[in-house]
Amino acid sequence: MEDERRTFKTLYELSNLISSERDINVLLEEVIDSAIEITSSERGFLKIFDESKNVKLTIAKDGEKKILEEEKENLNEKMVEVALETGNPICANQLLTSDVDEEKEEQNREMVSILCVPLKSNEKILGVIYLDDKRPDSFFTQGDAELLSSLAERVSVALENNFLFMELKESQEKLLQDLRGRFKFDEILGNSPQMVEVLKTVADVADTDATVLIEGESGTGKELLARAIHFNSSRSKKPFVPINCSAIPETLLESELFGYEKGAFTGAHQRKLGKFEVANGGTIFLDEIGEMSPLLQVKILRFLQSHEFEPLGSNKLKRADIRIIAATNKDLLSVVKENEFREDLFYRINVIDIKLPPLRERRLDIAPLAESFALRFGKKNGKKIKGIDPEVLNILAHYNFPGNIRELENIIERAAILAQNEWIIKEDLPKTIFEESDFDYKTRIPENYGEMKALRKKAIEEVEKAFLNNILGKNNKNISKAAEEARMHRVELHRLINKYK
Repeated sequence: MEDERRTFKTLYELSNLISSERDINVLLEEVIDSAIEITSSERGFLKIFDESKNVKLTIAKDGEKKILEEEKENLNEKMVEVALETGNPICANQLLTSDVDEEKEEQNREMVSILCVPLKSNEKILGVIYLDDKRPDSFFTQGDAELLSSLAERVSVALENNFLFMELKESQEKLLQDLRGRFKFDEILGNSPQMVEVLKTVADVADTDATVLIEGESGTGKELLARAIHFNSSRSKKPFVPINCSAIPETLLESELFGYEKGAFTGAHQRKLGKFEVANGGTIFLDEIGEMSPLLQVKILRFLQSHEFEPLGSNKLKRADIRIIAATNKDLLSVVKENEFREDLFYRINVIDIKLPPLRERRLDIAPLAESFALRFGKKNGKKIKGIDPEVLNILAHYNFPGNIRELENIIERAAILAQNEWIIKEDLPKTIFEESDFDYKTRIPENYGEMKALRKKAIEEVEKAFLNNILGKNNKNISKAAEEARMHRVELHRLINKYK
């Protein structure tokens, strides 16, 4: 009875792990550990094969769940072959390990019991779970085979999903490499799937005259993206002229954009070219276009329709061959619905819409960006910065960066200036990072897989205990009410309570 309980507990924990664990190597190690524990086997192997039946991955452990040395990984290859070919579990008890000389005495013959179960997803064989035991009283039962087959079925789905994810990731990495090879994206760092999509769009639209609207929070790098579009277009040898519509007073912005004639207003002692004339043949970047006044919106719309503009104080129209790239940190469509931005202008500038995600939504880019900034600011300040301590990268990865890339850049510049050695360490970071996050930065980074499992177990226990204290406290320890509020079954809540009694 006790063995059955232990088996079901192991399967329950493994079932949760299969549905939640993202690291496939961690998952497969847990699977083979559980298979050994459930069947009390002497050894366990998990082998993954590619489409040509070549071994892609092997995990081999002994009865104490220790990694087996390669030379000790002697399997019955025939059993593995049959399981792969038939797709069925193979069970053999007290089988001779090899052909034996007839002259050998009976007691010297070595016997082994083997259970080999295929990992199968949609009739596709991905690998096998292989268990064996050389003890004379060892036997695998039909129940063992059925239990392991059920487990293998769930593991196979997780494996297939992981393979699809890895294929997608490799495809994205190849696409990114190809894009960086063909286009000038040197200043735009990031390997996240979100940035791959952004750069793919940039590559598609760069060498066209389509108007582009870049949407993104402040500090996400909208101007860098606009520059990338310009310098990868046929206009690259002509001017790129940026202007921030929110930084210039409304009364001055019109003259900045369109220029003015001598005597156009008090103080206009000589003619001045506007940005539209300066940018002729190139690209003008209208940053924060959502802040533009209704009067200027009309004039920008007129230019987009006719490519003509009128400097202040002039009654003559001028033509300019300009591509417009606009950017905003607002949800411009919502602003249109509130009648604060012209709908016709919105659709004119929104021919190609590129949404630049905030840094918190592309955390994979934090480390490469931080490392790049560290080297740049180290060199700028005469510091021999080699890089960033892993603990610091861990801290940065859990911070939300309300100021996005600009904030990360400032944090690393400060750290590079304050750094006392060749590596940026935790003490070089501003205190605000620790104050504005609920991440426990005191958590020790594990040195190996065993430590990681122990720390993960401890972390789960702490979270579960905090959850119980909170939910039971709010409901005066009334199990039914607590379970209802927590949206879980009473039995589940009882089980969790009993776990920490």
